[in-house]
Amino acid sequence: MPAPSGNAGTPAASTGSGGTSQSVGGLGGSTGAAGSSNAAGSLSSPPDPELPAPGEVAWSTDYEVGDWSEWERGGEFYGGEYQWGEVNAYVDIGEGLDGSNGVVTDINTNSRNETSAGVRLYRRINDGPAYYSSWFRLEEAHTVTDWWSIFLFHARDDSLSLDNDVSLWDVRVIDTPGGGMALQFFDHDVMLGTLAGSAGRVAPGEWFEIRTYLDYRPPNATRIAVWLNDTLLFDMKELHTDVQANVFWSIGNGAAKLDPIDSMLYMDDAAIRKAAP
Repeated sequence: MPAPSGNAGTPAASTGSGGTSQSVGGLGGSTGAAGSSNAAGSLSSPPDPELPAPGEVAWSTDYEVGDWSEWERGGEFYGGEYQWGEVNAYVDIGEGLDGSNGVVTDINTNSRNETSAGVRLYRRINDGPAYYSSWFRLEEAHTVTDWWSIFLFHARDDSLSLDNDVSLWDVRVIDTPGGGMALQFFDHDVMLGTLAGSAGRVAPGEWFEIRTYLDYRPPNATRIAVWLNDTLLFDMKELHTDVQANVFWSIGNGAAKLDPIDSMLYMDDAAIRKAAP
């Protein structure tokens, strides 16, 4: 299977509104020590005066059933799981937040006969503006020669085949000088990434929440806002993409050319919340 979703290219330069505009070249990023907050993000009030408040929960999972079957609810049209390359993925007791169940995704980015490796859990996006969130913990920092994507939006044609997968927007992990890690917004339409400065840094071994607001309005009016815990990192407006019939939100560990080559990502408590009217 070809490497789907989040596999295209090394960012050339930052672009868009929100965050800090910086040149990012293949390995670069902001200087300074990595850091992260363990505080849970509040969804009880609007995170930005221009945005609607998070409202009704449309879908969620905490993996306490012992697997990721809640992602597969409704069948392939609505959600599921896929993987490629040399990977090992499972739900385990004690690997989630506060000792709860969590997803473990272990990938080898130097798999034989594969240019990348990954595990993805996905759900169809909400019909209308919504918030998408999940918690993550990275085992260790890596040098990123190509790409490393953990949170993304992608599309497929009506066959739903991954052979026809179209990457739209990612939240990626990049390495920073000094051995740290930071988050980057990547727009596949223009093949450019945007950094958030020091606010976007994450640290190995610490849980962090990525939350996005998506108002999907192709071809030229999509808006995506991205938070790391309670900090707004990116507010990307008037994004362009061709009209897609089947758009999905995905999370998971997917990468090419990391050093060390083996990467482990833990995940817990994912949800889709409708935007309040």
